[in-house]
Amino acid sequence: MIIGYARVSTKDQNLENQIDLLNQHKCEKIFSDVASGVKEDRKGLLELLGFARPGDTILVYKNDRIFRSLKNMVDLIETFNQKKIHFKSITEPEFDTQSANGKFLLQIFSAVAEFERNLISERTKHGLEGARRRNKNLGRPKGVSKETLEKYQFAKHLYDNKKLSIDNACKQAGLSKTSFYRVEKGSSI
Repeated sequence: MIIGYARVSTKDQNLENQIDLLNQHKCEKIFSDVASGVKEDRKGLLELLGFARPGDTILVYKNDRIFRSLKNMVDLIETFNQKKIHFKSITEPEFDTQSANGKFLLQIFSAVAEFERNLISERTKHGLEGARRRNKNLGRPKGVSKETLEKYQFAKHLYDNKKLSIDNACKQAGLSKTSFYRVEKGSSI
């Protein structure tokens, strides 16, 4: 089965052109999203992944309609491969996981993405080592910030003197209940 996927970034844009092209290429079912490509939780894409079966082909108008980044492309293609699903782009025919050229091209992209991940990891390790040598404190600062402490004190005042519930006192102070109790537990105010 050929399954289409179409996506536009905003409601002002129109999916019809992509859907028409997918229909011209004999898609039997089409999933779509109106969402930024950077969003993780694209409902149409998730439905497509749940619907597709081994041997199906996922067809898109253009790669950037389905992939957010090189890493995302590699991850999705790996998911497709595990499910024995093929992938093809209408405007970029070199992206066809059924052809030897398409598989080779995707392997190159996969290698580049892995190289990029390794470089980032290497840079992060060097940066952390340098920070440790300079005796920099790493990680989240310990203790309660001045702003959180002030919000806690205001919420505590509202709770003690205005007889508001913890929920209402925290809402008015702009403080979560979790933060309130965390400060309360560690504070001797």
